[in-house]
Amino acid sequence: MPESPSRKILLALVTSAALLACAELGLRIYGFKFAPRDIPLTIWNAVEDGLLDETDSLHRSDANSLWVPRGGARIPWTETEHVNALGYRGAELERGSNDQAFRVAFLGDSTTFGWMVTEEQTFAQKTAKALSDSGVRAEALNAGVIGYSVAQGLSRYRTLVRSYRPDVVVLGFGAVNDHLNAPSQEPDLQKIDALRDNEGLSGKLTAWCRETLRVTHFVSWLRFEQLGGESAMRKKLKATKRLETTDMDVIGKASYSGKRRVSIADYSELLEKLVTAIRLDGAEAILLSMPRKQSAEERSPVLAEYSTATTALGERLDVTTLDLRSLLRSYTDLYDPEREDAADLALFFDYWHPRPHGHRIIADALTPLLLDLAQKR
Repeated sequence: MPESPSRKILLALVTSAALLACAELGLRIYGFKFAPRDIPLTIWNAVEDGLLDETDSLHRSDANSLWVPRGGARIPWTETEHVNALGYRGAELERGSNDQAFRVAFLGDSTTFGWMVTEEQTFAQKTAKALSDSGVRAEALNAGVIGYSVAQGLSRYRTLVRSYRPDVVVLGFGAVNDHLNAPSQEPDLQKIDALRDNEGLSGKLTAWCRETLRVTHFVSWLRFEQLGGESAMRKKLKATKRLETTDMDVIGKASYSGKRRVSIADYSELLEKLVTAIRLDGAEAILLSMPRKQSAEERSPVLAEYSTATTALGERLDVTTLDLRSLLRSYTDLYDPEREDAADLALFFDYWHPRPHGHRIIADALTPLLLDLAQKR
């Protein structure tokens, strides 16, 4: 009588398990070990990566978004301000919808977070105050994070902002971070996917197998040797480190051949996914073409392409778009540098971070757009 298919499968599984067990035992008796070797993954950069595990640092590592503000961390350029316990700047808000207030979420990079300015000076808080002064009870959720790309912004929307059910989400990406050289030559989206997978059950099981089973060590050794062994690893590591220190003038050219944190094509695709997710959740999106000094684009011409991608997406998807890049640039020649208050009137700390006066100009431009949306709602 022929054996049933299920019996054959069971026999094959038992035989395979027995062979693996024998191989594992033999390798252990022989004393074979091979720690799997990979090029170390740089999450943000060498300096910031070293701080992510420090309990008093402004940020902590996060599998979904690479890094997020650490709840309770002191904001270093202020005297008394801290990130709130829920991991964003400003007052803690109740999750879920709030029928009593017009809730605006601000999602972006260090400009949105408010680098080198107080919370009250950020355009997020200035806009909320202007709305309230106009008779609209408003709440601002400042979900901006220093160093963020649009890939991280999409993740932060999904894991944090969405749960607050905002009426409007203001999106400010593409100023600088997206075009930067990708540390370890792995784009942000690729790193997020890898870290998220590692945090899951399958990832933890895989990590355990890599660390514990000698059979896995043997397979890793075979693969390592097939790829060229120690010399090839050192050569690849050296090349990666060299790319990580590529001069900004080279990175800023459209012809740069290395991997960017977010390429122009991926930037447009991810920004569209973000707008689509916001709309599916019943909210409105506003796109900001982020401000930067003209000299930044003279040094890094590719930056202008991210601005163009933002405005092009706004036109294609019929999303309200505010061109802050042109707006702040139009103020450049208004103030005589010899004036006593010239430092207060200056718009930028550096190439792209607005001073308090710059934040006020942004808030003044945003307020009428949000007032119109609030009245429609």
